[in-house]
Amino acid sequence: MNPEAINTILYRPIQKGSTYDKLLPHSDCSSVKIANGDTKVAIESMALWVYKYQHHTQKLSQEKFANHPLQKLCKELHRFLYQHLQYKIDTYDQLLRSPACAWATRSQGLDCKSYSIFASSVLLNCGVTHYLRRVIQQEGEGYSHVYVIVPKNQHTFDLNDGYYTIDGTLQTFKEQDIHQSDDVLMTPKTQGLSGAIGGELVKGVGKLVNYAVSEFIQEMNSCSGSYYDASVVELKIRRDLRDKLQQKITQLGEAITFRNRARTQHLFNEIFKEVDLGIAHLRNETAYSSYEHCDGETLAHALAFAEKLKTFIDNFFEEFKKHAPYFKVEEFTKSANVNSRTLYFVVENETNPIVADYRFIVVRKEISTYGLDPIFPFEANAAKWLVNNLAHLQKTYNDGREKSYEKEITPLLDKVKALRAKAHLGGEMLYYFEQPLQRELYKVWLRYDANYTQYLKEEAQNTRTANELALRDYQERFKKNVVEDQQAKKRKRLKIQVGIGAAASALLVLFLQKNKKL
Repeated sequence: MNPEAINTILYRPIQKGSTYDKLLPHSDCSSVKIANGDTKVAIESMALWVYKYQHHTQKLSQEKFANHPLQKLCKELHRFLYQHLQYKIDTYDQLLRSPACAWATRSQGLDCKSYSIFASSVLLNCGVTHYLRRVIQQEGEGYSHVYVIVPKNQHTFDLNDGYYTIDGTLQTFKEQDIHQSDDVLMTPKTQGLSGAIGGELVKGVGKLVNYAVSEFIQEMNSCSGSYYDASVVELKIRRDLRDKLQQKITQLGEAITFRNRARTQHLFNEIFKEVDLGIAHLRNETAYSSYEHCDGETLAHALAFAEKLKTFIDNFFEEFKKHAPYFKVEEFTKSANVNSRTLYFVVENETNPIVADYRFIVVRKEISTYGLDPIFPFEANAAKWLVNNLAHLQKTYNDGREKSYEKEITPLLDKVKALRAKAHLGGEMLYYFEQPLQRELYKVWLRYDANYTQYLKEEAQNTRTANELALRDYQERFKKNVVEDQQAKKRKRLKIQVGIGAAASALLVLFLQKNKKL
């Protein structure tokens, strides 16, 4: 069916929407990007296009969608798109319209990419993290459709916790059946550079950990009488490794986001110790164990799986060092008995324990390129920190806002000081009690210092794209390794089958020759 026929079928009457004209800037559609190619080509530009023209829907977002609960916001936004924007598929030239251009040409019709750019800009203005999703709708086809999905969990952004679908081309609020999808994370820029590392890559690493665990469980042998019972290993690898490691990674992401130096250092060192000692124990047991063949294969698979986990964590650490200029990282090596670890690496802690090396780091705070910290640092003097921030606001804006800031921030600062005075809480408990206060300190500063918000935007713009590309590269490389592993195993099974067949043929020949002699 040709495009004109499809557009005729999909045509629907739309509302006038003249009351919203004043909330969007006028556009002559000079801000239209053309990408020669299919949806796969276009989506690589969509994320940057959204950030570039996010300001187009700022007033609309504030008037129409702000302060709604997440589900209501998503439903209202979907309804708005469907009722006010006509649908029209693009041809080979993939047109990316700014939101203002989309509104100006809404009666002529827009394709799914322009719907998604419009929706994404509104969600960013409302502070909602979401994904641009491109999909293959039928097996054997290419990527042909784009829409927005919004994770219900706005802390971890884990889609396994559920998500809302915003596809303005369809009347339904539900996601249609798809064959394959590929997602690009969109994060409000006020989260800044640390948010990109602490949010996007942390979420991606957690996804890769889960993927690696699933692959290991699928490849693990299940032999009768095996020392490593498959059902027990599966339970423990999920419960005592995957879940606990992902929890540590999530906590590390939060610590980085709020630039908590002490907490960041502590969690990196915990993860390094667990993984390095676990791999050393596995490697030693695999090389020198006297287990029978099936158990030996289980250990070999476990070692390969653990090495992949280490690769993901090492890549994340490299991104942290590269894109966290407010920290200076020094790396060292320590030794410890492998039974001092707590995570499960198939070989139990007390089985033939050895002493092995593991990495640890010291994270030292560097002077912020902005010149001050919005959150009260652990090493700072509270009075001096507050004076510096007040002086900055007074010098920068000269409108008296520093007085309102001081009035609002002082009760929060007093609570932080009171918590830190309770040494008996210990580092872990202190962190959990103080984390909500750190969030409030950060939010208050963002309201008073618009220059800092702009600083974060400029700091994060290029890094976010780099992080997404890096994460995509990790995923592709890992999937490629999995395919290569599976192909190698397939070739191995084929050789075994050929060998068995050859042996059977030889026995048959001997048997026939013997009978012939008889």
